[in-house]
Amino acid sequence: MITTNDILNFAITRKRFTRKELTDYLKSQVKDESLSSLSEQLDRLLKSNQLVRVEHGVYSLSDASKNIFIPFLSDELRQLNLKLKAKFPFVNYCVWSSKSIAPYMHHIPNLNYTYVDVDRDVTEAVFNFLNSDSSIRVFLCPTQDDFSRYITGNESIIVRSLVSEAPLQTLQGFNAPALEKILVDVAGDLEFDFLQGAEISYFYRNVLERHNISKSKLLRYATRRGRRQHVEQLYRNAL
Repeated sequence: MITTNDILNFAITRKRFTRKELTDYLKSQVKDESLSSLSEQLDRLLKSNQLVRVEHGVYSLSDASKNIFIPFLSDELRQLNLKLKAKFPFVNYCVWSSKSIAPYMHHIPNLNYTYVDVDRDVTEAVFNFLNSDSSIRVFLCPTQDDFSRYITGNESIIVRSLVSEAPLQTLQGFNAPALEKILVDVAGDLEFDFLQGAEISYFYRNVLERHNISKSKLLRYATRRGRRQHVEQLYRNAL
């Protein structure tokens, strides 16, 4: 059955779209599913003001929905997702880019990192798989010394452990981080050492000004990461 999320995942990648474009997309994503509920789900989104009808058969996100966080998703990231899904179909993973956070920073460094967050017990298998077939250097849970010597300033793929119950969202059929996950990760993971001091305060403030954040989801994940107090302080200071 088609859901409103299926439609919104398509809508956030378009300024406007026709019903035919949406139908073609959904057919490619849910091959064995009926589209009989499409009209019902569209009506639901229109009534809830998540979508607006621009003209007959043409829709766009409403202004209220434009604060949805859309992670950066390039063709390269799509291909990487497809490779992982084919090789590890039953593994939880989340692929995202440092370019997803750059728009919220004050001083934007030259960053081109791809983060592959996967279940802890398969991190090494995923690392070996990617390392055997990649023109980009791949690192497994790198240390601070690894960053200083090999990663900083260079395009890299970084395989990391995905904490259970991490806040995720689905974007074009792939797992991507929710902002609550990113806010907690940048507050302590060494992969984000470039966000320190005034820069991380600026980052938090920018994110909270532009998007709706679930405080309960944020603090629940921060607790699982052992940094609730630090994240809560950053959150309060940014309000």
